[in-house]
Amino acid sequence: MKRIVTVVAVTLLWSLPAMAETYSWTDRSGTVNFSDDYYSVPKQYRKKVRRLGDIDAQPAAADSGKGAGAGQQAALPEAGKGGAGEDSANDQYGGKKAEIWQQEFKGRYAEVKQLEKELLELEELVKKPVGISRERIQGLPQEFRATQKRYNDAVKAYNELNDAANKVGLPAEYRK
Repeated sequence: MKRIVTVVAVTLLWSLPAMAETYSWTDRSGTVNFSDDYYSVPKQYRKKVRRLGDIDAQPAAADSGKGAGAGQQAALPEAGKGGAGEDSANDQYGGKKAEIWQQEFKGRYAEVKQLEKELLELEELVKKPVGISRERIQGLPQEFRATQKRYNDAVKAYNELNDAANKVGLPAEYRK
Protein backbone atom coordinates (compact mmCIF):
# COMPACT_ATOMS: atom_id res chain seq x y z
CA MET A 1 0.00 0.00 0.00
CA LYS A 2 2.82 2.40 0.88
CA ARG A 3 4.48 1.68 -2.44
CA ILE A 4 1.33 2.49 -4.37
CA VAL A 5 0.90 5.80 -2.54
CA THR A 6 4.58 6.61 -3.08
CA VAL A 7 4.41 5.78 -6.78
CA VAL A 8 1.26 7.87 -7.22
CA ALA A 9 2.78 10.79 -5.30
CA VAL A 10 5.99 10.67 -7.34
CA THR A 11 4.00 10.40 -10.57
CA LEU A 12 1.87 13.39 -9.62
CA LEU A 13 4.87 15.45 -8.58
CA TRP A 14 6.77 14.48 -11.72
CA SER A 15 3.91 15.36 -14.04
CA LEU A 16 2.97 18.71 -12.49
CA PRO A 17 5.93 20.74 -13.81
CA ALA A 18 5.16 19.57 -17.34
CA MET A 19 1.67 21.09 -17.24
CA ALA A 20 1.20 24.34 -19.09
CA GLU A 21 0.32 27.38 -17.07
CA THR A 22 -2.17 30.01 -18.07
CA TYR A 23 -1.92 33.47 -16.56
CA SER A 24 -4.95 35.68 -16.04
CA TRP A 25 -5.26 39.31 -14.98
CA THR A 26 -7.88 42.01 -14.96
CA ASP A 27 -7.04 45.30 -16.66
CA ARG A 28 -8.24 48.80 -15.75
CA SER A 29 -11.41 48.48 -17.81
CA GLY A 30 -12.38 45.29 -15.95
CA THR A 31 -11.56 42.95 -18.82
CA VAL A 32 -10.16 39.57 -17.81
CA ASN A 33 -7.19 38.63 -20.01
CA PHE A 34 -5.40 35.30 -20.46
CA SER A 35 -1.95 34.36 -21.70
CA ASP A 36 0.25 31.28 -21.52
CA ASP A 37 3.40 33.44 -21.52
CA TYR A 38 4.14 35.37 -18.32
CA TYR A 39 6.22 37.90 -20.21
CA SER A 40 3.32 38.88 -22.43
CA VAL A 41 1.47 40.17 -19.34
CA PRO A 42 1.83 43.97 -19.17
CA LYS A 43 4.30 44.93 -16.44
CA GLN A 44 1.77 46.93 -14.42
CA TYR A 45 -0.39 43.78 -14.00
CA ARG A 46 2.34 41.23 -13.25
CA LYS A 47 2.06 41.63 -9.47
CA LYS A 48 -1.63 40.72 -9.59
CA VAL A 49 -1.50 38.01 -12.25
CA ARG A 50 -3.08 34.67 -11.34
CA ARG A 51 -1.68 31.37 -12.53
CA LEU A 52 -4.17 28.76 -13.72
CA GLY A 53 -2.87 25.24 -14.05
CA ASP A 54 -0.64 25.75 -11.04
CA ILE A 55 -1.40 23.88 -7.83
CA ASP A 56 -1.50 26.99 -5.64
CA ALA A 57 -3.15 29.27 -8.23
CA GLN A 58 -1.66 32.24 -6.42
CA PRO A 59 -0.45 35.46 -8.00
CA ALA A 60 2.70 34.74 -9.96
CA ALA A 61 6.01 36.22 -8.89
CA ALA A 62 8.24 38.00 -11.38
CA ASP A 63 10.61 35.02 -11.43
CA SER A 64 7.88 32.41 -11.89
CA GLY A 65 9.22 31.27 -15.25
CA LYS A 66 8.01 31.26 -18.79
CA GLY A 67 4.93 29.48 -20.14
CA ALA A 68 5.14 27.48 -23.34
CA GLY A 69 3.95 28.66 -26.70
CA ALA A 70 2.62 31.90 -28.04
CA GLY A 71 0.51 34.17 -25.85
CA GLN A 72 -3.22 33.81 -25.84
CA GLN A 73 -5.31 36.69 -24.65
CA ALA A 74 -9.01 36.77 -24.14
CA ALA A 75 -11.10 39.74 -23.21
CA LEU A 76 -13.73 38.00 -21.13
CA PRO A 77 -16.48 40.34 -20.01
CA GLU A 78 -17.65 40.36 -16.45
CA ALA A 79 -20.77 38.23 -16.12
CA GLY A 80 -24.10 39.85 -15.35
CA LYS A 81 -23.24 43.40 -16.39
CA GLY A 82 -25.88 45.26 -18.34
CA GLY A 83 -27.12 44.53 -21.80
CA ALA A 84 -28.21 46.20 -24.97
CA GLY A 85 -31.58 47.75 -25.62
CA GLU A 86 -34.25 45.91 -27.58
CA ASP A 87 -34.20 48.28 -30.55
CA SER A 88 -30.54 47.72 -31.37
CA ALA A 89 -30.78 43.94 -30.83
CA ASN A 90 -32.16 43.60 -34.37
CA ASP A 91 -29.00 45.07 -35.95
CA GLN A 92 -27.02 42.79 -38.24
CA TYR A 93 -23.26 42.30 -37.82
CA GLY A 94 -21.58 40.00 -40.30
CA GLY A 95 -24.93 38.51 -41.27
CA LYS A 96 -25.93 37.68 -37.67
CA LYS A 97 -28.25 39.52 -35.37
CA ALA A 98 -26.69 41.19 -32.36
CA GLU A 99 -28.66 38.96 -30.00
CA ILE A 100 -27.15 35.85 -31.65
CA TRP A 101 -23.66 37.27 -31.10
CA GLN A 102 -24.58 37.98 -27.51
CA GLN A 103 -25.81 34.40 -26.97
CA GLU A 104 -22.60 33.03 -28.48
CA PHE A 105 -20.47 35.19 -26.19
CA LYS A 106 -22.47 34.11 -23.14
CA GLY A 107 -22.08 30.44 -24.10
CA ARG A 108 -18.32 30.73 -24.68
CA TYR A 109 -17.87 32.68 -21.45
CA ALA A 110 -19.85 30.10 -19.47
CA GLU A 111 -17.77 27.29 -21.00
CA VAL A 112 -14.48 28.97 -20.04
CA LYS A 113 -15.68 29.64 -16.49
CA GLN A 114 -16.95 26.04 -16.08
CA LEU A 115 -13.63 24.58 -17.23
CA GLU A 116 -11.75 26.96 -14.96
CA LYS A 117 -13.88 25.68 -12.07
CA GLU A 118 -13.14 22.06 -13.04
CA LEU A 119 -9.40 22.80 -13.13
CA LEU A 120 -9.54 24.29 -9.64
CA GLU A 121 -11.44 21.24 -8.35
CA LEU A 122 -8.87 18.88 -9.90
CA GLU A 123 -6.07 20.90 -8.31
CA GLU A 124 -7.69 20.41 -4.93
CA LEU A 125 -7.94 16.67 -5.53
CA VAL A 126 -4.26 16.55 -6.47
CA LYS A 127 -3.37 18.40 -3.27
CA LYS A 128 -5.64 16.29 -1.05
CA PRO A 129 -6.59 12.96 -2.68
CA VAL A 130 -8.75 11.85 0.25
CA GLY A 131 -11.79 9.65 -0.29
CA ILE A 132 -11.18 8.75 -3.91
CA SER A 133 -10.23 5.43 -5.46
CA ARG A 134 -6.68 4.41 -6.38
CA GLU A 135 -7.64 4.31 -10.02
CA ARG A 136 -8.88 7.90 -9.84
CA ILE A 137 -5.71 9.01 -8.05
CA GLN A 138 -3.61 7.40 -10.74
CA GLY A 139 -5.66 9.04 -13.46
CA LEU A 140 -5.64 12.55 -11.97
CA PRO A 141 -2.62 13.85 -13.90
CA GLN A 142 -4.10 12.70 -17.20
CA GLU A 143 -7.53 14.07 -16.28
CA PHE A 144 -5.98 17.40 -15.31
CA ARG A 145 -4.06 17.66 -18.60
CA ALA A 146 -7.17 16.76 -20.62
CA THR A 147 -9.24 19.38 -18.77
CA GLN A 148 -6.50 21.95 -19.22
CA LYS A 149 -6.43 21.24 -22.96
CA ARG A 150 -10.22 21.68 -23.13
CA TYR A 151 -9.83 24.94 -21.18
CA ASN A 152 -7.15 26.24 -23.56
CA ASP A 153 -9.32 25.24 -26.53
CA ALA A 154 -12.29 27.09 -25.01
CA VAL A 155 -10.19 30.23 -24.49
CA LYS A 156 -8.98 29.96 -28.08
CA ALA A 157 -12.58 29.61 -29.33
CA TYR A 158 -13.59 32.66 -27.28
CA ASN A 159 -10.67 34.61 -28.75
CA GLU A 160 -11.68 33.60 -32.27
CA LEU A 161 -15.26 34.70 -31.61
CA ASN A 162 -13.96 37.99 -30.25
CA ASP A 163 -11.74 38.46 -33.32
CA ALA A 164 -14.70 37.78 -35.62
CA ALA A 165 -16.80 40.27 -33.67
CA ASN A 166 -14.05 42.88 -34.01
CA LYS A 167 -13.94 42.35 -37.79
CA VAL A 168 -17.66 42.97 -38.20
CA GLY A 169 -17.71 45.90 -35.77
CA LEU A 170 -19.87 44.35 -33.05
CA PRO A 171 -20.29 46.88 -30.20
CA ALA A 172 -18.92 45.91 -26.79
CA GLU A 173 -22.36 45.76 -25.14
CA TYR A 174 -23.16 42.59 -27.12
CA ARG A 175 -20.06 40.80 -25.84
CA LYS A 176 -21.41 40.39 -22.33
